[in-house]
Amino acid sequence: MAARFAVGLGRAASPGWRVPAVLGRAPDISRPAPGHQTLHLTAAVSAGHNKWSKVRHIKGPKDLERSRIFSKLCLSIRLAVKEGGPNPELNSNLANILEVCRSKHMPKSTIEASLKMEKNKGVYLLYEGRGPGGSLLLIEALSNSGHKCYSDIRHILNKNGGMIAEGARHSFDKKGVVVVGMEDREKKAVNLERALELAIEAGAEDVTEAEDEEEKNIFKFICDASSLHQVRKKLDSLGLCSVSCALEFIPNTKVQLTDPDLEQASYLIQALSNHEDVIQVYDNIE
Repeated sequence: MAARFAVGLGRAASPGWRVPAVLGRAPDISRPAPGHQTLHLTAAVSAGHNKWSKVRHIKGPKDLERSRIFSKLCLSIRLAVKEGGPNPELNSNLANILEVCRSKHMPKSTIEASLKMEKNKGVYLLYEGRGPGGSLLLIEALSNSGHKCYSDIRHILNKNGGMIAEGARHSFDKKGVVVVGMEDREKKAVNLERALELAIEAGAEDVTEAEDEEEKNIFKFICDASSLHQVRKKLDSLGLCSVSCALEFIPNTKVQLTDPDLEQASYLIQALSNHEDVIQVYDNIE
């Protein structure tokens, strides 16, 4: 899933789990020892070409999809401002989000309205769920009513073959993700083999092919959370055109689903993503 920001886990007083962590702060993740870096070539080759990548997004009319993307970006801006302040020069995560907004041609008035919203409005929540076929989900949300949000998320899960379930968080690691296009600055196509070479040079742990919300092919360079900005700078210096960089939940174990479960999981994730308070839904589906 496309993607995206921040936290540790703590159990909230209201239903669900409230995450008080600052945007961009990740749990401790052990870094690979120098000289012992490994790229997951099998995962990289298969990503973007399996059945799940074909069915996971249920596309609506273009204008509605564009509106949904803007809505999620507004939530991300609000969360970044809440945790790090409204000045992008002092808040690198906000700067990254604003970069994505500009790349999506988000109206300036919409961006400014999100930046000016009350700093403490909304509570960041992270829900753990189980989907069809034993798949696991993490659902990030920013809500003014934790109780209502929890109730809505639980209803959507139950209606679409899922359920609220503790333990999903352990199947995901917080990682840095740099998204780049499949052409370099000189407009030369970059293939997967070349991307793997650049990943090693930049200090990334893995690289995968994927599709963004507009169904454009992209590369995702995955790295240790603490190395995110260094890896992005190195990739930029190597001639790649980075679109964004952010912290994401990356599954450390994956499951394969039958065709019926794949279809149901796709509808479930789309229904969760369409909720007005949901920022991002992560899954561990192969």
